[in-house]
Amino acid sequence: MKKNTLFLALALPLLAALTLSSCIKKNIKADAGDKSDMVTDTAAIPTIDVQESSMTASTEGYIRGVDFLTQENIKTVNFEYDKYELSEATQNTLQANATLIKARKDWSVLVEGHCDDRGTIEYNLALGQKRAKSVRDYYVRLGVPESSVGTISYGEEKPLCTEATDACWLQNRRAETKIKGN
Repeated sequence: MKKNTLFLALALPLLAALTLSSCIKKNIKADAGDKSDMVTDTAAIPTIDVQESSMTASTEGYIRGVDFLTQENIKTVNFEYDKYELSEATQNTLQANATLIKARKDWSVLVEGHCDDRGTIEYNLALGQKRAKSVRDYYVRLGVPESSVGTISYGEEKPLCTEATDACWLQNRRAETKIKGN
């Protein structure tokens, strides 16, 4: 009996140590600065065939392959740094835009989200999309038909100004509403 107890007392901690040591390698994160041992094999990543569903077209306007133009009566709105929430002044501008859009039932609308050049490309594309979506959602709340409004993000790809100043960056942090008449 004493031998079995001694055996268990030695075997269990040893077994636990072996189990934990084999898992530790899986949980170690590589240092962000050291990427020398990281290799990407894109051939190992499966391809995904993406098809648009009929639900997408019914909730957001179809914008592919279509030329949308700026209308002088439809105003652009600007955003604070790293924000996509609509200020009171922005909401007032969008209310005036929505009134014009609702009066023209033949218009399709594209809301473009833009950012300044600070931040990564991926971050700015995501932020631009959030800006475009917040404008689109506000238009829909104001009565613009949901199926006639689409969104796209250009991130930092289409700046209006290229200087590294606050005034310039503010011009680039915008959502533009463009129109296509049917």
